[in-house]
Amino acid sequence: MKSLLRPISLAVAVCASTLAQADTLVDIYELALKNDATLKAAEATYRTNLETEKLSFSTLLPQISASAEYSESDSEEFSNSTISVPRDVDSESDSTTLSLSLTQTLFDLSAWFNFRQGKEVTKQAEAQLAADQQNLIVRVAEAYFNVLRTQDNLEAAKAEERATKRQLEQTQQRFDVGLIAITDVHEARAVYDATVVQRLTDEGNLGTSYEALGVLTGQEHNNLWLLNKDFPVINPDPIARDEWVNFALKHNNSLKAALYGAEAARRNATSKKMQHAPTITGFYNYRDTDQDGNNFNNRADPTITDPNAPFESQSEGYNFGIRLNVPIYSGGQISASRRQAYEQYNTSQQRKIETQRNVVQTVRASHITVSTDVQRVKARQQAIVSTSSALDATQAGYEVGTRNIVDVLQAQRNLFSSIRDYSNSRYDYVINMLSLKQAAGTLTPQDIYEIHKWMVQPDSPTANQYQEYLRN
Repeated sequence: MKSLLRPISLAVAVCASTLAQADTLVDIYELALKNDATLKAAEATYRTNLETEKLSFSTLLPQISASAEYSESDSEEFSNSTISVPRDVDSESDSTTLSLSLTQTLFDLSAWFNFRQGKEVTKQAEAQLAADQQNLIVRVAEAYFNVLRTQDNLEAAKAEERATKRQLEQTQQRFDVGLIAITDVHEARAVYDATVVQRLTDEGNLGTSYEALGVLTGQEHNNLWLLNKDFPVINPDPIARDEWVNFALKHNNSLKAALYGAEAARRNATSKKMQHAPTITGFYNYRDTDQDGNNFNNRADPTITDPNAPFESQSEGYNFGIRLNVPIYSGGQISASRRQAYEQYNTSQQRKIETQRNVVQTVRASHITVSTDVQRVKARQQAIVSTSSALDATQAGYEVGTRNIVDVLQAQRNLFSSIRDYSNSRYDYVINMLSLKQAAGTLTPQDIYEIHKWMVQPDSPTANQYQEYLRN
């Protein structure tokens, strides 16, 4: 668990001279570790749950208390009887009492199983925090690469807008000299207007993605490193899907948290059941009391030789023993608590089963998705080449009159659609691979660093594999 919190600044210290120019994926992740509100709340919950074990263990330890009391009293006694000597006496006294009490649980099955529940809650808290830390890695990657995704989409939209604008200008010129009909001009203008709308939409999406990234760090980020065009897109290792599933069943942190939660609920149910059992407690009490004062005789009394009689007393003592407590009837409270705890245990058991099934389904689906992403990236990379060749052929046909403007515009749209699809498929692969590792329980900050090795500055010539298409 602690390894997930380990800073990785040293691992990228060699890049310190260039980090000032743009934010890297590592920068964003480290800022998110310090500023992400979701993770901070998870850490606070973790620390809260750690106290459960300490609270439950405290009931098994000696309970020691001490007290001190000081009091003053003033009383007056008056009597006027015909059969006794009249009395009129005032009394004043000061009293100081010190006491010490010690109790020790000797036998309490309910408290013992409650302590065992606390230990399971601690394990559950650790597993849940590890899951939350892994979730932060995925959220950072999603937010970061969504920005790059929208940037690529915007660049493609701008390039398509430029291309359709040139096509519109050329079409207008051909119409002006009588080579084509006005219909071709309208077709070209309609496509151009659509590309303007798409560019405006992508500009808005880019701003939104930047805002989503800022939520994780509490800061603005306007210049990010890009994914190298040579970033390797490979099949998950191992390739066997069942191996990933088996590994996830042992290491998935959300599943671990559910397992520990179910065990904690079982311990709690046993603790409630054991409230029917007798308890044995040892105790020791010590008490020391000092008292002094005066009696003032306000009426002559021949029986009192000293009208102002001071007095002083001191008492000291202790007692110890063993107390047996046998619960007989508490209005049904113990039985109701026991039934309630067992139903809570049944609930946690079903949640554990649900979590386990979801983990299996997530791992298998993620493995399928990543494996498909590998083939999809290769196919879409080839699609750029194919659609580019198709556009060249269509434009040549349009020049000689064998193809019309609609064919050219559609060929252009196919090319830029292929560019967007290829860009999106690469980012999908990165995010889906991280999600697969998260489901398997193997995701660590090292994965962020490994991706960072394939990040380049925005002005790097290796940043984009289809720059030539976007410049044209």
